Amino acid sequence: MIMETNKKLIAVVEIGGDKAVQFWARADDLAQQYNEKSTDIVYTVVKLPDSDNLFRFFAASKEEMTQETLLECSREFLDELLTLVPSECVRIKVIDNSTEL
Repeated sequence: MIMETNKKLIAVVEIGGDKAVQFWARADDLAQQYNEKSTDIVYTVVKLPDSDNLFRFFAASKEEMTQETLLECSREFLDELLTLVPSECVRIKVIDNSTEL
């Protein structure tokens, strides 16, 4: 079982226009698809409660990984997030070791 302590924020996504509901459903489906394929990393999508268009993406790994390694392993997942709605509606901030929130 993957430990909650290995859960790390990997991206914050802002969706513009009226695409947030569509993105939310598709992002959740995408996370489930990746979770079914992978036994090493589990992805979680969280919609911020005080915003209709901000989402946080977390990844949890079985083994302790650095943020850099986790991001590298998650690159395909993050790239697919950008294809869920028209690109002009998506702003993604990938969270690395130098990111300040």
